[in-house]
Amino acid sequence: MIAFKDLTLREGSQVPGLQITESAGEAVLDQLAALGVGRVEVSFPRAHPRESWFRRADELGLRTAALARAIPGDVDAALAVDPDEVEVIVTSSDVQLEHALAKSRAEARDLLVSNVERTLDCGADAGVTLMDAMRADGGFLAETARAAVDAGARHVTLADTTGAGTPDIVSETVKAVVDAIGARARVAIHTHDDMGMATANAAAGVDAGATAVDATVGGIGERAGNAALEEVAVLLAERGADVGLDLGALVPVCQRVHDVLDIEISPGKPVIGERAYRHESGMHTAAMLAEPSTYEPFDPATYGGDRALLFGGDSGRGAVRALLAAVGVEPTDEAVSEGLTALRAAAAEKGGPLDEAEARAVVRDD
Repeated sequence: MIAFKDLTLREGSQVPGLQITESAGEAVLDQLAALGVGRVEVSFPRAHPRESWFRRADELGLRTAALARAIPGDVDAALAVDPDEVEVIVTSSDVQLEHALAKSRAEARDLLVSNVERTLDCGADAGVTLMDAMRADGGFLAETARAAVDAGARHVTLADTTGAGTPDIVSETVKAVVDAIGARARVAIHTHDDMGMATANAAAGVDAGATAVDATVGGIGERAGNAALEEVAVLLAERGADVGLDLGALVPVCQRVHDVLDIEISPGKPVIGERAYRHESGMHTAAMLAEPSTYEPFDPATYGGDRALLFGGDSGRGAVRALLAAVGVEPTDEAVSEGLTALRAAAAEKGGPLDEAEARAVVRDD
């Protein structure tokens, strides 16, 4: 099974201008639990403890993680909110080691190991995230992953922190770390969407051996956001993977999370946008009346979405012919012409396209 860890609240708290109230955060956790997400990274306690969110997650049976940089003060703040695990993070690329952390590779590795041990000594599980992994030296990355696992880390998350990775780079990086640590710990993939590659990169990570994915609902996160949980889940599920979610609830849950956080969903957003399953082109609707998979990569009903075939000014003779056949009327040339005229008139009167039920009624009665 591919396990998801949801970071909507933690990453969402970093979005400029997005203020998540305590009650909104608890409502988001309710929705995630309903979807079957088992693990949530709740907050970065050194900045925002969010203890009420941790306790709500506990009540819902969710496994909680608290983020901490590889420094004692962060780990202690994380431990203070009593999470199930502490996610200890350290950068791994030379550019960030020099300009963000001001540490050598060896110093960064030692900081990671010592704070994993500190977490375990205090009774919590530890996982690690190697930031900017797609721009890191492969040998150092593998060495650091091994050291973290030797210290007791339950998983190693490889983060494409700047969204600069490509599927090839992600695949190579994940494979190297999987080979380095074997079956001793889980490898997870964490991607950002700065270059529009987050979903593809997450899937590439899974193909290369990662068995867990970090994601956020709708891709909510700082800058261009993270891998969208719903996109990665659908992509993997359509390829036969068990993603451990209630897939039939995926679309409505993700839409409700956006409602709770008062975040507008772009109409063209994959999987959850209002136009994601709408078809109006005459060529498309005609074909889809016969076989929906003609112009859809998956059945939206599988994920709680609703298909909408629309008819009106953009409809052509092929769409009307298919409609007539669907309602049991012989699609003669005359019937098609009359039906097309009637459809366009009805759409003009309505002030917009007709849905399938309305269109069927028009051609049936014409």
